[in-house]
Amino acid sequence: MGKKKGGNKNKLAKMSEEERARYLQHRADMEEEARRRKQQLIATFMKNKLKKEDAFARLNLAKINQEWRTILRNIKCKELKDEVEAVEKTCTECIENKNAVIKRLLCDLDESEDLYSTMLHAHMERVEKIIRIHNDRVNFLVQLYELDKREIIENYEREMELYKGKKFGLQKDLECVFYGLAEKARTDRLRNEEEHMLKKDELKNSSTAWGCVQQLECWNYYCYSMA
Repeated sequence: MGKKKGGNKNKLAKMSEEERARYLQHRADMEEEARRRKQQLIATFMKNKLKKEDAFARLNLAKINQEWRTILRNIKCKELKDEVEAVEKTCTECIENKNAVIKRLLCDLDESEDLYSTMLHAHMERVEKIIRIHNDRVNFLVQLYELDKREIIENYEREMELYKGKKFGLQKDLECVFYGLAEKARTDRLRNEEEHMLKKDELKNSSTAWGCVQQLECWNYYCYSMA
């Protein structure tokens, strides 16, 4: 490298100004072209590299998304599994509690049924005893009623016979009294009529005959009314 640089210096020293300028310009152009090609190669490499990285990034992103969805799905499945297990545990506890309550209620029902059967049997015996006592009492009262009724009917018939007998006797007595009073009234009326006729005849001969006649008429009417 040192020899080459020294050769270039000697070469440049041998050139004229114009040649040196053209040479430097040509060399600058070559360096510029080399730099441009280098930049183009770097740009193409970077572009290809970016495309590959972009493709890898999209692939990795798809993988990451797929893995993330898988992780989320697994987490969701685990959460759902935990919830289902919790619900199952709660339902199992509720069912066990309800079964215990049902078993206790069945035991209470059996005890209540036994107690009810015992009380019903005792109640039926008591009711039958009460019915039997009341039937005996009713039969006794019926017999007593029949005896009283028979005695009352016999007393009634006997009293009716006595009443009829007394009524017949009293009726005869009343008829006798009525006939006696009727006969007495007839006798009194006849006697009054005779007295009236006598007084009338006597008054006809007196000076005050007409007034006396009126008095006698009144007396006759009064006696007739009394009769």
